[in-house]
Amino acid sequence: MGQVYMCIDLKSFYASVECVARGYDPFKVPLAVADPTRGDGAITLAISPALKEMGVKNRCRIFEIPKHIQYEIAMPRMRKYIEVSAQIYGIYLQYISPDDIHVYSIDEVFIAATAQANGVDTEQYLKELFSQPVGTISLPFNT
Repeated sequence: MGQVYMCIDLKSFYASVECVARGYDPFKVPLAVADPTRGDGAITLAISPALKEMGVKNRCRIFEIPKHIQYEIAMPRMRKYIEVSAQIYGIYLQYISPDDIHVYSIDEVFIAATAQANGVDTEQYLKELFSQPVGTISLPFNT
């Protein structure tokens, strides 16, 4: 087996965290993370996958979301996103040495996984990694 590297980018991270905190499925509930006190010109920091499916672009301004779409706005909570990101990083550490993890951003990591994946079906290995719950958050796995 050659070298195995993983790039993990958590889907619509801020919006997904906000959905889960409210008991919503981010794939079903349209939600935008933005500060509406800044007016309709405020930029959305993230939108849920459900809102993306409706054709809304990430990092758009609030006024660019079509008026006919009903959605919820969540105020940004960076401390919460950092806490959830740290919980997820803790799961990585259960399977992977910190020397093999390169944190790129709050929701992206690169992992040198050759040693962990050697002799193991890579898809099965990833499914095991992503089946771990993070508090009340379960990480969906898509191949």
